[in-house]
Amino acid sequence: IRLKNRFKEPTFGGYSDALYNIEIEGMICEVQLHVSAIVAHKEENHLYYEYFRSFFAGNFDACEARIDMLEKCTNPDADVQQMLAKMLASEDEKLMLDMRRLVVEMGDYYLNELLCRRLFELDSDNLEYMDMLGLAADYQGRYKEAEVFHHQCLE
Repeated sequence: IRLKNRFKEPTFGGYSDALYNIEIEGMICEVQLHVSAIVAHKEENHLYYEYFRSFFAGNFDACEARIDMLEKCTNPDADVQQMLAKMLASEDEKLMLDMRRLVVEMGDYYLNELLCRRLFELDSDNLEYMDMLGLAADYQGRYKEAEVFHHQCLE
């Protein structure tokens, strides 16, 4: 009945397969054709797929903005320590807020805290940054420290 050939036109992330809708005794069924090497790793990689699918959700402008943010944060010729040092020396609050969102969604609460501390250094009167710093401590189980920041926000 229908063929969705993603070997001919791969998805945004480069994934390829073929999906056939066929009719068997009045029922519509889907038959999927995959490359065996991809199937072998599909289950473990599905979490990454789900994350990046949600991260790049939205219209074209939203996706382009996220890609632009990642390009500003990464350098294929630099090691991770160099990129992190550059990010934490930055004064680009929007870039750090975008990166913070990414690392929180990835569950990297230590890097989240580093970004929150840098944002708070840049603007210690910003209650949102103070609250985010409290949440960063909370995510890591440091509840007394988190409580101090949250109380300061209320004062």
